[in-house]
Amino acid sequence: MYVKRVVTAGLVTETKKMYTTRVHTKGCRREKNRDKTKDAQAKVNERKAEENLRWLLNANFGAGDYHIVLHYYDKQTTLKQAEEDKAKFLRRLRKVCRSQGIPWKYVACTETKRMTNVHHHIILPPIGVDVLSQIWEETLEGRVGNVSIKPLDKRGNHAKLANYLIKETRRTMERYKEAGKRCKRFSSARDMIRPEPKYQIIAAATWCKEPRPRKGYVLLKDEDGNTMRTGIHELTGYPWAEYIELRIA
Repeated sequence: MYVKRVVTAGLVTETKKMYTTRVHTKGCRREKNRDKTKDAQAKVNERKAEENLRWLLNANFGAGDYHIVLHYYDKQTTLKQAEEDKAKFLRRLRKVCRSQGIPWKYVACTETKRMTNVHHHIILPPIGVDVLSQIWEETLEGRVGNVSIKPLDKRGNHAKLANYLIKETRRTMERYKEAGKRCKRFSSARDMIRPEPKYQIIAAATWCKEPRPRKGYVLLKDEDGNTMRTGIHELTGYPWAEYIELRIA
């Protein structure tokens, strides 16, 4: 037996098959002496954060929506100041969206990598460039910065964007930890679609090595050209496999 997890987010359906400590085929090989250190747990936590972010992006954003970056020219901007600025920017932006009838949805995170200025990444619906620049200028109150904008593409799967944002926020999480504070990896608007995984126990010894897409879907390939991705869970030592389907017109 194994567990099958299915998550549908927008045009994308992710299927993951895995053995667990409670559900696994008798005689299933398990890597022994798995690394149960803080590093291993951190990897699991980061992967879960990336999954949640990916599902949120795929379910709520698509072609034409914006990925904007709020920049500071001042290298001495503190993390505390940056977080206050981000909150002010989002409050002001919310008022503008409501006045213009634009759905209020966003995902935001702060990047504080070494050797780069602090800056914010925000995913949101398309809003006038001049409006975004004005709101950021008002938020800075005399300080200097700018806004860069990149529209999302038509692929429907924003996995690479989610992966990038999680990696870019590692240093931010470290800085909070060093200060003895807790924080979220990213923030988002309340009234957004939040896909929930559906779990099912499958009474089979193992799973098919070559997945087949359902009618109306295509299988997405990873960077190595594979449609099935496999791995070993860092804490349990049991194998897993997953594939991704994209709904087509």
